Amino acid sequence: MSTAETRNVVLGFFDGLSTGRLEAALELLDEEFVWRVSGRPEYLPIAGTYGKEEVPALVAKVGAAMPDGIRMTVTGTTVEGDRAAVEAEVHGVSPAGKVYDNRNFFAVEVRDGRIRAVREYFDTIHTNEVLFDNVYADAVLDTAGEPGHVRD
Repeated sequence: MSTAETRNVVLGFFDGLSTGRLEAALELLDEEFVWRVSGRPEYLPIAGTYGKEEVPALVAKVGAAMPDGIRMTVTGTTVEGDRAAVEAEVHGVSPAGKVYDNRNFFAVEVRDGRIRAVREYFDTIHTNEVLFDNVYADAVLDTAGEPGHVRD
């Protein structure tokens, strides 16, 4: 695929997601598609690996946490052959009135006109606190002095 074709597929996918056209986004996914959402599932409910059939459940989890929706705006792309790097800003307000304001990075692989893989990176602590009302920073910091814990 050309760089322009890869860019069109990737931007079409994110446009479908951000405008609520999930079926249009799903049509751009390869049957072997895998989406890896960063984080640890025991701390962040959306963290993990999702296949094509599981994407609607992932979208539903976010929708349940943010019933008024989120706005995702792609702010930059870098494409080389069948790989794309996508930067996005994501905004919303939780039912508790907390503002969600995050920056996401997506590493995307395209093959034969379909998205084969997405790896998503973002501020997992902010996401967990706003979308899922879970605050785990104190628990993590409490272990900072324990043997075997590496400090930055």
